[in-house]
Amino acid sequence: MGARLGLRRAIVSIPAIHKIGKVERPEFIWYKLGKEAEDDKDHFRLKQLVNLSQQRFVEHLKANSEKSAIIFVHGYKVPFEDALYKSAQIAFDAGFKGSVAAFSWPSRGRLLAYDYDEKSAEFSAGAFFELLKLVKLDAKVSNLYIVAHSLGSRIVVDALEKAALSKTKLGISELIFAAPDVDKDVFRSKAAKMLAVSGKVTLYASSVDLALLASEVKAGNISRMGYVSEKGPTIIKGIETIDVTAVGNDMFSLNHSPFSTARAVLDDIGKIIMKREHPPHVRTPTLRFMPTDKNPTYWMYPH
Repeated sequence: MGARLGLRRAIVSIPAIHKIGKVERPEFIWYKLGKEAEDDKDHFRLKQLVNLSQQRFVEHLKANSEKSAIIFVHGYKVPFEDALYKSAQIAFDAGFKGSVAAFSWPSRGRLLAYDYDEKSAEFSAGAFFELLKLVKLDAKVSNLYIVAHSLGSRIVVDALEKAALSKTKLGISELIFAAPDVDKDVFRSKAAKMLAVSGKVTLYASSVDLALLASEVKAGNISRMGYVSEKGPTIIKGIETIDVTAVGNDMFSLNHSPFSTARAVLDDIGKIIMKREHPPHVRTPTLRFMPTDKNPTYWMYPH
């Protein structure tokens, strides 16, 4: 048994003060011992949320003249509304004009609820597969971009395996994994099936992502696909891998430090979505070839 797919339409407002790479939300004010009041001028806000039938969902997708869609699949410790805000931010910063969807699987949104989130992710692949079929087969969206973060990557990997085994032609334009929290051997074993139903695949890996490090320990020190060891990231033919260790310990947190270079990753994702330029150094010339210029197998953001 898996999770049931529910469909909703959300309207998210983005503040005039918005800075690329950031989701502006009310911050804790220490002298008030509480958060500042939510305000349209200063914060991302959820303005409307309504349930949709499958028919109405498909109609909304068909009504978009761009015939393109982004689906963001959040990671561990991300509550529902935060998934909506991050989806809106990624699309807005990229200048994307197509449809934007957040696949919000049931995370508890708490630091100490990893086990619960892990089980929820395992049961959500079927619902995500149903969503992909609605978008591609029913709504006939031409260009589909999937961005999966952390634990959400397991959902995407398993759903695409289902698509390959059932010979469902999804024709995904770009598939992006950000710090995928997936056993590297499991990922490797399913890579051929993912590549069979996808266009270009980009994977961002890190040696300092806190969620990945915690997951590895809980799994008995079995390395995650998104982790960069002393020997470098796990390389799979057909997948463009970028070491983003220099970015910081959580490339998709809601509020990055102003000293973080995390905006670089979001800029790169924006270029993938809007220009579909490959290989990575073509769209982002600052990336370094690794391990050498003459024999590159992956790319790295410079420290």
